[in-house]
Amino acid sequence: MTALRRIRPLIVATLLLFTTVPRVFAQEADSSTGPIRTIGGSVLFVQQGNGFEAQIDGKPFDRLNAGRIAHFDEPSGTRMIVEAFDSGAPELVLYDFSKRPPAVERIGRRMKLTGVFWQGNEVVLKSADGWFRFQRGTLTKLVSSKMIYH
Repeated sequence: MTALRRIRPLIVATLLLFTTVPRVFAQEADSSTGPIRTIGGSVLFVQQGNGFEAQIDGKPFDRLNAGRIAHFDEPSGTRMIVEAFDSGAPELVLYDFSKRPPAVERIGRRMKLTGVFWQGNEVVLKSADGWFRFQRGTLTKLVSSKMIYH
């Protein structure tokens, strides 16, 4: 009983630590065309000619000029980053399914992603060119950070 009283504060502190640490979701690319469940509905990428039409519940909301695509989906189903491969480095697009119709944001820089980390209202992108943060429509190259991304 005395041992339990001694370690009880340690157990409580550990539980508090795990409940207050920001959640980081890392992900690798998925090349399926759908259907993909999101909070806005079911997303499907339909190949049409030399590109893909992005549809939500059968209604088109974007067109990608690409021979193939890959996507990174936020586990909550709220957002998705799509890599549209045509020639060279892929075009990057962020979809936000919390908006009606889904918000479509083109990320200004072309790059092949090796990982995506979802954090609150920002997305951290890992590529051969380095680490980048995309937040509120702005892409920023991360030079040095005290934040640790796994």
